[in-house]
Amino acid sequence: MISHSGSLRRFVAILCSASCLVCAGDLKVACIGNSLTFGAGLSDPAGESYPTQLGSLLGPGFQVTNYGVSGKTMIRAVGDAYWAQPAFGQALASQPDAVVIELGTNDSKGYIWPYHSGEFAGDYRSMIDTFRVLPSRPEVWVTLQPWANNLSWNMPDTTIERHVNPAILEVAMAAAAPIIDLRSGMSGHPEWFQADSVHPNAAGAKAMAALVADMLLRPVMLLEASGGVLSAPAGFGYAWYRDGVLLPGESERTLLARIPGVYRASVKIDPSSQSRMVSAPLPVSVTRIFARSPLAPQLRREKTGRTWSVRPESGTTLVLLDLDGRALPPRSLGAGVYLFRLESLGGIRTGRLVLP
Repeated sequence: MISHSGSLRRFVAILCSASCLVCAGDLKVACIGNSLTFGAGLSDPAGESYPTQLGSLLGPGFQVTNYGVSGKTMIRAVGDAYWAQPAFGQALASQPDAVVIELGTNDSKGYIWPYHSGEFAGDYRSMIDTFRVLPSRPEVWVTLQPWANNLSWNMPDTTIERHVNPAILEVAMAAAAPIIDLRSGMSGHPEWFQADSVHPNAAGAKAMAALVADMLLRPVMLLEASGGVLSAPAGFGYAWYRDGVLLPGESERTLLARIPGVYRASVKIDPSSQSRMVSAPLPVSVTRIFARSPLAPQLRREKTGRTWSVRPESGTTLVLLDLDGRALPPRSLGAGVYLFRLESLGGIRTGRLVLP
């Protein structure tokens, strides 16, 4: 049985605590999407669609609503845009606590993507932001589209794989949105799809629901701060944000917070998929001023040729950073000034390391 002490419940609790609001009633989950969300082709869409099965997995305390509309696109300029559907307005009016966006499969069609692909990313980001500014302040989850290949519908999977999903991933990373990788999660299971090679059958819808439920119910990721260095939970890839803006080039588990602001980290949770969690925000009001100490007693340095190797004494953990706060390996360092952080049972030392 899935515990309710997961990401969605804790996320809403954090929001309520931060804003001094009283949260009562079920947590509302809005499933935005196309026919894959609606449940097209199922014998009982109302009972077998992925949102319905998601509600069963989440259990009491959650109200999951299916806002899927068959044949609709993310791109606004085409006639089948989801934006123009009553379901979109209903989803906004519901003031959800969480939103799961599953759109993009129909955008891949040969008479749409080649002519409107340049509008896809902007429209996708606009939809994320449209939900985020609602008074309920929902957490918006982005899904990568599963395999879909029906040439008679002018829907080649190569477009989804090579263009649509990379665009969704890029938007999600820029927007600091958590990602549910339906494509990886459903790959290798042709038995989960109907004969049209696009729509999930009842078993496939159940698999989709399980993938979404697993992400929504994960514990909230919290950042740790010590000596001006922020640390993300362990994962398989990292991105950092300050005040909602992606910090380019910051892809290590640690970050030196040199500028006050609200920090978050996106953490890739699995080596074989693109699924990502985004940490709770961490305000940093005062950054640590590093002492001008040339070398701490616990730190050893050795020079081989033109490069240096730095290592801590036994029982001491070393974090080495350049002056821009990027984490560095402790070997093959050139001459320069670096920042270091040492942790041991005796405490924490931070300072500057000068390598001549």
